[in-house]
Amino acid sequence: MASSWDLVPPETVLVYESSTCAKCIEDLKNMPLVELISRAARLTEEDEPLKELSEFTTSFQQPTLVSLHITKKENFDFIFYLPFNKNVQLRIDLVLEKFRKTKGVKLAVREFNGIQINEVVHKKTVFSWIIIDNNWIGSFTPILVEDVIRTYTTEGVKNFKHALSSVYQLPKLKKDGGNVYVHLQNFAKWFSLFTNEKPPYLTKQFGQSALLDVKINDDHNLVLNGFSVERSATDNFVLSVFQNQTPVPFQLKNVVPNRSLMFASYGISDGRSFYEGIKNIKSPDTDSLNTLSKSLNIDFENLFESFSGEIGVSWMENRDETFSRVILINNGKGIDEWMKASNAIANALSIDTIFFEKYGSYEIREIPAYRFPEKLLGPFVTGFDRTFYTSSGNTMFMAEDLAILKKFLNDIDNEDTWGKSVAQNTFLESTLLESNISLFINTPKIWNIIKNAMHPRWSKFIDQNETLLNSLGMGAIQFSHLNDSYYTNISWDLKTANTSKTERERKDRLMVNFEHPIARFEIVKSHVDRTDEILLQDSAKNLSLISGNGKVLWQVNLPDFIVGEVHQIDFLANGKLQYFFATPGQLHVIDRLGNYVEPYPVSITETEIEFVSVVDYDHSKKYRWLIASRSGRLWMFDKSGTNLEGWQPRIIDERLITAPRHYRILGRDYILAIRRDGIVNLMNRRSEFVKNFPLDLKSEIGGDYFIEVGKTRANTLFTVIGKDGVRITFNLEGKIQTKEVLVKNTLDAKFWMLTEKDMDSYLIVRQEPKQLTMLNPDLQEVVISDFIGNNPIHLEYQNFGSGRKYIVITDLSQDLSFVYNLKGTLLTTLPIDSFGLKVKPDASGEEKLYYYLSKNFTIGSLE
Repeated sequence: MASSWDLVPPETVLVYESSTCAKCIEDLKNMPLVELISRAARLTEEDEPLKELSEFTTSFQQPTLVSLHITKKENFDFIFYLPFNKNVQLRIDLVLEKFRKTKGVKLAVREFNGIQINEVVHKKTVFSWIIIDNNWIGSFTPILVEDVIRTYTTEGVKNFKHALSSVYQLPKLKKDGGNVYVHLQNFAKWFSLFTNEKPPYLTKQFGQSALLDVKINDDHNLVLNGFSVERSATDNFVLSVFQNQTPVPFQLKNVVPNRSLMFASYGISDGRSFYEGIKNIKSPDTDSLNTLSKSLNIDFENLFESFSGEIGVSWMENRDETFSRVILINNGKGIDEWMKASNAIANALSIDTIFFEKYGSYEIREIPAYRFPEKLLGPFVTGFDRTFYTSSGNTMFMAEDLAILKKFLNDIDNEDTWGKSVAQNTFLESTLLESNISLFINTPKIWNIIKNAMHPRWSKFIDQNETLLNSLGMGAIQFSHLNDSYYTNISWDLKTANTSKTERERKDRLMVNFEHPIARFEIVKSHVDRTDEILLQDSAKNLSLISGNGKVLWQVNLPDFIVGEVHQIDFLANGKLQYFFATPGQLHVIDRLGNYVEPYPVSITETEIEFVSVVDYDHSKKYRWLIASRSGRLWMFDKSGTNLEGWQPRIIDERLITAPRHYRILGRDYILAIRRDGIVNLMNRRSEFVKNFPLDLKSEIGGDYFIEVGKTRANTLFTVIGKDGVRITFNLEGKIQTKEVLVKNTLDAKFWMLTEKDMDSYLIVRQEPKQLTMLNPDLQEVVISDFIGNNPIHLEYQNFGSGRKYIVITDLSQDLSFVYNLKGTLLTTLPIDSFGLKVKPDASGEEKLYYYLSKNFTIGSLE
């Protein structure tokens, strides 16, 4: 007589085997992850008549099997296996009796290979079930039930249990939430359902099978642990690379930025064995490293010989919402030999000049070899059309994008890393402290990026289930070599359900009252604990620092009102942050305790200050202050307040559209200052004009500008918006590339550009008497407001990554603020009474609102 296990088809992705622990099962069923899986497989249909069948198949009131299967190109479903007894028969009879009385529900019986199939049909939904040897089997996909019948009736078919025979006999825990049996190669095929992209070789050849126990911790975290195996050491699976390795501690956490979307760590105790392993399993399309080794006379095998540590890959977010990767190579014995080899390759392959850039304490170079990291570390690393690299301590960093590498290094210098984060450390302590393979997934940050690579159905699913998806916190998938198998641990941090909006607002809203009306505020960062603080000036010219919990830490009276932007700097280069700003005729540097830093304040002759910028040419913290006046004078001062040669002042005659800024592009320094009348001034460090500049755009410019750095001067582009509705692009060579007339609905429409704070993206603003419209660079309307019209407004565009993009509109006539997301959804159901408002996520990732009205400053929740 066949058991349920004998009936599971061989193409199955995984099987869940329930346990006899009722509480464990109930905890599992109540997890948001289970609800997500049910929705993804369309088990929780709005089809009310069949809802009872869904509840029955997932009741798990007795030992049950559930198998996962690929059904279509973009879809999957489950088969449910129950021991057929009187209770099951009674439940089915009751359901059938109800269906016979339900309008629109049809009952049918058909036969397949001599087995009777019972079906319930309602609209487009069909549920099929069969009974074989006292096993009840059902599915919402009829073809899956037929697969079970084929497995049972066809001679010679090897079922799923046979394919996983190596793990099926492993010991299992009794008092847990059940067991999961995974066919790793089928799992890789299932994973490819969700994406438009070809699955990487790494996932296709990972291993053979795994058996995992399911547990729910007291803090409601999901944990699956057990063992993964291969058929033999000669199967060329990825796991085989680590058969001679011992687990390694996760030391790289101290240099993994909090902005990382995912991080893979490969722990290596025996470098030579690892190198031999990756040579054996390189994917067919991976270039041979031997050719490069022989042509450059570099012994890569010798490099790995002395290697013991970690190789990591960090996935970061690009400005276009795609992935960009940074490789970390940490050798406990030192990274000098790796840097020498990289420098030798760079020297040998550079045709004209060797790329070199000093960036703070780092020296960044480029290896001009196509996909060099893939040649070296494939299949664990793929891609990298360009490779920029540098090092710090025992770690070498390689990135495919120079700007991403610089941001990565900034985060390390600012200690904005997992190792310095209380929340991240708490999660990491719940994972394996030593492993050979660890994939850490920053789940809350990843959805918006992976959505772009998904099939339309799954992209839509993410949008429709945003609340449930946000309940998933950090996750980890880990493998540690142990004897002839690999101890496997999967853990996911699951957040508790959100409190109601009313409760949250009542609990989280803080209000601080001041003696005088508030003039302006800035959100700043505490270097002590990395939390947000508020720097605020009132109408009596008092400057105050407020903690995140609303406490006024200090107050200093200034001689005048702050003009231009407030900048946080590390003036003393010791990791502590100060505030740099200007008032008419004075420059100021004040520390976090409210004390002036010597020799400040410094008096200057310019009293008509409009814009203030900080220039740090090589990230060395040898700051320069760049000041622009309303009448078109540019001044530059060093840290001591000395006016620098060439900037005493540099006269450009007219007001600027925005603050002048410094850029380092292709190894050269530029200062860009664009006048409101469309004259573009591009200068070097000595204030001398670059060839072909000043450039006359012959259009009055509105708002800011946007820059896209290319691989050459010719394809490094700047974009501006004319107030009359013309989008203009010009390049670093001083040549106008395009002029595009934008659509307007009225003759008196006004246009300007609104850039995101870090200049990662921009919007086009069109203001007309009856409507305010914002368009993305593709000219698609993202925000339309009919209640502002031509009123004076202040706009903020903020991008915190992972799709968290917010537009704040403050109507200066009505003193009302509105918050939109980039989908055009109004997030503030009621307008907020304020003179100015900003959005900023706190340390936990929750978006906070900061706003003021007269003498009151408020901190509240966005949702």
